[in-house]
Amino acid sequence: MKKTLILSLVVLGFSSLISQVVVIRELAMSFYANEFFIGWILFCWLLGTAWGSALGSRLSRDAEKAFRLLTICHVLTAFLFPLAIVLIRSGKMILGTPAGALPEFIPALLYPFAVLAPLCGVMGIQFSVAAGSQTIQMPEGESARAVGWAYFLECLGFIAGGILFSFVLVFANEFRVAAILAVLNLAVACGVFHVFLKKNKKIRRILILTTILFPVGLFAGSAFLQQQTSQWRFPSETLIRTENTVHGNVSVTQLGSQFNFYQSGLLLGADREDLASEYLVHFPMLAHPAPQTVLLLGTGFNGPLQQILKHGPQRVCAVELDPGLLKITREFLPEDLRAILRDPRVRLGAADPRDFLRSENEKFDVIIANFPDPASVLTNRNYTDQFFRSVRSHLSPGGVFSTHITFSANIMTPELERFGSSVYATLSQVFPSVKVLPEDTLYFLASGENASLGGPEKMIDRLSERKIKPDFLTANQIRYRFTNDRVERVVTAFRNAIWKTKNTDLRPRTCYFEFLRWLSQFDPKIAEAFFFLATLPFPVILTTGLLTILILGVFTREPKKQARKLALVSMGTAGFSLMACEIVVIYLFQAAFGDLYYRLAWVITAFMTGVGAGTWAAMSLKKISERFALTMLHVMNAAFFLWLIKVCVRIFSKGFFLGGAYQGAFLGIALWGGLAAGAIFPFANRFYLTRGEGDRLGGVYAADLWGSALGALLTSGFFIPIWGVPQTLMFLGTANAFLALLLFLRKRV
Repeated sequence: MKKTLILSLVVLGFSSLISQVVVIRELAMSFYANEFFIGWILFCWLLGTAWGSALGSRLSRDAEKAFRLLTICHVLTAFLFPLAIVLIRSGKMILGTPAGALPEFIPALLYPFAVLAPLCGVMGIQFSVAAGSQTIQMPEGESARAVGWAYFLECLGFIAGGILFSFVLVFANEFRVAAILAVLNLAVACGVFHVFLKKNKKIRRILILTTILFPVGLFAGSAFLQQQTSQWRFPSETLIRTENTVHGNVSVTQLGSQFNFYQSGLLLGADREDLASEYLVHFPMLAHPAPQTVLLLGTGFNGPLQQILKHGPQRVCAVELDPGLLKITREFLPEDLRAILRDPRVRLGAADPRDFLRSENEKFDVIIANFPDPASVLTNRNYTDQFFRSVRSHLSPGGVFSTHITFSANIMTPELERFGSSVYATLSQVFPSVKVLPEDTLYFLASGENASLGGPEKMIDRLSERKIKPDFLTANQIRYRFTNDRVERVVTAFRNAIWKTKNTDLRPRTCYFEFLRWLSQFDPKIAEAFFFLATLPFPVILTTGLLTILILGVFTREPKKQARKLALVSMGTAGFSLMACEIVVIYLFQAAFGDLYYRLAWVITAFMTGVGAGTWAAMSLKKISERFALTMLHVMNAAFFLWLIKVCVRIFSKGFFLGGAYQGAFLGIALWGGLAAGAIFPFANRFYLTRGEGDRLGGVYAADLWGSALGALLTSGFFIPIWGVPQTLMFLGTANAFLALLLFLRKRV
């Protein structure tokens, strides 16, 4: 009995970690991969699990019913996980969203919740039922210890799942991963049924048969399922190839005779982009009198490199983040573009652009950035003050830098103005000379010298001297883009904008303004409400958080009820802090190293290792007062977050970029960040179940999940982009210190 329950809890943690990472990747590809949406996914996941845990604590009091329910939970997990993958990939077809486009805001929120709620609810029920089943073996009064061990065993499963996924399953077919989880869950279901419910032989045979046939069938059909369900992400286009790489999923589709390239669901472009390439390249190249060395950062394989070579440079360095993307797309390019990639003047490199700039000593006459809009942390890091300063340090005297964003010069909404003015303000603080060329795409030309950016007539002369005959960017077009009335109107709006906020690594405001711009297309009122949050001073937010803790944890005179409240608030605060810290570390990891696609499980595993270690250590400290232990743990949390502020500011304030050897330091921070939360759980359980005489075994676990859900949504969606990383850590540190003070002062509890 004991071994079966242990295995059930370990498999629960194992399944939770792997399924969580997979569904985050899948939803990010099919919907919106910005931080608000990822926070919403985590919120839905944790909220569904909390609901299941609360429900499970009511259903686990009768032994036979509990074991039957535990069997059902494992069976449902085996089926619901692959079903969730299918539903996520069919989301665009169901919602009527074209390939490469994003669904409307409200459907994008409701659909993931509907998909995840059944799976997460089942996992939440499973924890409460398994923990409650353990209490059957424990002496009276030891229920808190049983729940603590259940939490620890689940953490062990998390750790095992994170390690296996990181090193074995990260690039695997998702349906083969689902088959592995199905084998484990159905095998445990058979084990639970055999030990506790073996009287019903007919059901046992059906269960054994299902355990054999379903995973085998799922594994055997995984290639077909992968191709078919991946096709559903691209309605009206034919999926030719899809493959997981180190930095994301790369898909190639065909529409008529044209091939389109997608990375993690985001359209990168077609196999030939002549119009966009001419505008991208010729403006900065003509702004320089004689560009001999050129650096292209971002996508360049489908036209930009060809246009650059028309200016006769000696060397062109093209840096693309994902080597897998270059390898796959090369097969579908027209022959003339493939020949460009073999040109001896072209040096192709697969590296993170910021890492390349950190390690490269060469100066360039022209640097062209061809990145997607800063809609996420990963792309926002290419529009920050630190990135622009790194670019300027690599420009030769008189050098020119160019970047661009999506724009609409004819209809400049407030959201669009804030978005554009943020990029303009950040550039202007780094480069003395910045020119804007607005239309549907807004091009920025920047230089380290005021006089280096010539006017349109100089560019037209250079176009003629170099004997370049573009198909789209004619002399009249150049003159028009510099002199039309929109230019002065946009520049004036940017210079006078109240929200011309500098974009930095530790405060990614441009990312938030881009989110509001996107949101305003569907629901301007919601966009206005979200913008209102950005106007609130940080002290107001901090005060609101502290008052919430005070109201939830103190306002009652009955000692036992107060103990229950403080235990739940303590665990909720710990869960909020843990998830907020996890979001911060994930954000900083991306800002420092450029990507997290295949390393997401590393960070989560490091946190859960800390949680497991903290839980195990706290379980052995039986004689320490719960109130004293909780007080000291929250003090430790507060000190950790306040110390982390100093570390973050020191690393990012001067554009310092960490090399790959420092990734372990971030994992160490994640490990330490999980320790306090893990240790708080057993003490909060003891406080709730013994001193508070609580009767719901899953109550504290549910409080942990509720706090974690709020921490995921608020930190990723609002705290970091609006107030920044240091203020987020200040909030966490102050909240933990305040709760420690409350615990210390409530001596009668």
